Amino acid sequence: MSTVLSYSLELSVIILALFPILYWIVNRSTTFRFNRIAILCGMVLSIAFPVILSWNFISSTSDVSSVMENLTVNSDILTSDIQVMNQDHSESSTKTWPWVAISVFIYLFGIVILIFREVISFFRLYKIISSSERTKIEGFTVCQIADNKTAPFSWGQYIFLQSSVVDTTDSIFIHEKAHTERMHWIDILFADLFCILLWYNPFAWMTRRLMKLNHEFEADSEVIKSGIDTYDYQRMLVTKAMGMRAIPIANSLAADGRIFRKRVLNMSRRHSSKRTILIAIFAIPAFIVSGAIISSPVSAGLLGAISDFRFSKEPSTADIDEQLTPVAEAPNVSSEESDSLTVIPSPIEDQTALAEIIRLSLETIKPDKNTKVNIEIVVDKDGRVKDVSTNNPDGAQLVAAIDRQLNGIKFEQMTDDGQPVEVRFNIPVSFKAQE
Repeated sequence: MSTVLSYSLELSVIILALFPILYWIVNRSTTFRFNRIAILCGMVLSIAFPVILSWNFISSTSDVSSVMENLTVNSDILTSDIQVMNQDHSESSTKTWPWVAISVFIYLFGIVILIFREVISFFRLYKIISSSERTKIEGFTVCQIADNKTAPFSWGQYIFLQSSVVDTTDSIFIHEKAHTERMHWIDILFADLFCILLWYNPFAWMTRRLMKLNHEFEADSEVIKSGIDTYDYQRMLVTKAMGMRAIPIANSLAADGRIFRKRVLNMSRRHSSKRTILIAIFAIPAFIVSGAIISSPVSAGLLGAISDFRFSKEPSTADIDEQLTPVAEAPNVSSEESDSLTVIPSPIEDQTALAEIIRLSLETIKPDKNTKVNIEIVVDKDGRVKDVSTNNPDGAQLVAAIDRQLNGIKFEQMTDDGQPVEVRFNIPVSFKAQE
């Protein structure tokens, strides 16, 4: 779930940059089909864009130089992420930042509540369908609403009206028929799922409202095209739509004062020029800006801290070895007894030796997909490797390979104020699937 939260934060940045463009399009263009496509494409591209960014930033480590370059670039991270652990506090130092755990819990709680709300809405809709009087007209199922406080609405192939006598020339029937013919309910369902993922972001909910407003513009336009007088239709909306209850998951005739005003102004507006559609071009710099923000060091560090969080205990080297087939031993690895261990420089002083070990470990594995992992190496007070672990199960093979490479090796003793200390190194590693 922490990975989903990190992903949703990236989506939030994108939709924040994209919303002004979508708002401008819907309020300036009367080409409602184009407006609908623009909103849907904006939401779909927002979902896909973080994935595209992650593809571009995955580095290849198929050769020696790329491995060394990766470790050199992250040398500051390596040095700054070293944790000195006293024996009495080693357990507490392994805990993740409390704010990450709290954020993940709140995010998960919000998703559960909204999913429950969505299920309740569909149950309510099913109850209305099953208890209402139904009539087949022009391929649609017209259901009579028993509640006088619920405004006419539509969902799927169902049209819900308050009258049992249906007039196919009536403005309400024409309005709801337009919703069903254009399958606006699919857009709303997709927008609901989008808002569940980004429930904390007000711009996601405003995008959903923008989509439903465009639906109403399109349905109102069909009513006016049918020959019904604009003024009579507006007066009907005032008497039968204002202040009535709406079904959240459906296209409803009900409207609050602000939306009603926009609908009335849109009915009286002339058709916009096709040049208005060129507003969509501004979406390109919006994506560029949002991509730059997501890729910035501060954002990448924050998203990485959230994505790396795990509620469960990280897999140990012993658990990994039980699940993996034996990894071939790499050359030049010492396997002598502990009293004749090969001593290599501490990564605090010189990272070359540790980089070479990771490079040799990468050569012994054959990953089946592109992977970015954090490798954690714990060194005890004597310089011996105490544990090798990862935040990502996909890095299990690499962990096992590094652990084998470190067999028979110890680091130079590290001290703090002259006292030997236990040290943890966090090393980001990226590797590419071999063809």
